Amino acid sequence: MAIPKNIYFKLRPLILPISEILSFIPHRASILDLGCGKGLLLEHIKYFKSYTGVDLNVPRSDKYKDKINFVKGDCIKYIDRKLEDYNTFLLIDLLHHIKPNHQFIFVKKLINQMKRGDILIIKDIYPKNFVTKFWNSFHDFIISKQLINYFDFSNFENTLNQNLIILDKFHKRIFLYDHFFLVLKRN
Repeated sequence: MAIPKNIYFKLRPLILPISEILSFIPHRASILDLGCGKGLLLEHIKYFKSYTGVDLNVPRSDKYKDKINFVKGDCIKYIDRKLEDYNTFLLIDLLHHIKPNHQFIFVKKLINQMKRGDILIIKDIYPKNFVTKFWNSFHDFIISKQLINYFDFSNFENTLNQNLIILDKFHKRIFLYDHFFLVLKRN
């Protein structure tokens, strides 16, 4: 079900913790937003050096300035290229769209491309109870026609090595939507 962009941009911020995401993005960041969707976050980011959003469904980029680029493509394949021009990586509600057996591989591959000082912001749905799990699953099935593959944050954290610092991790609920944040910095 395709939601018109103007309606989406009004409704999505009601359930997405945008201010928390923005609080981890450094000024003058060179951002790679994998799974950017319609580019909603870009509407809220104030100070950045460059922004590249990658998604299978990207907005038309003719209205955006030189420092903004949208790439229509597969995020999993996109990170096979060199990513040295970026210092801030966003995975916002992307991982639950990736097959479970590819999730860790995808994130580890991205982390291996990160340079010292780079930041990775992971925010994904992670229900705390049956009601929110049902609601999140129903929402994604109706909106994106997909079943959810929850990312195992706990197991993933156990695989991190000393080259990464956990800057923050926390849960936040907005209405019936449970969000989990894991913010990492390459050491």
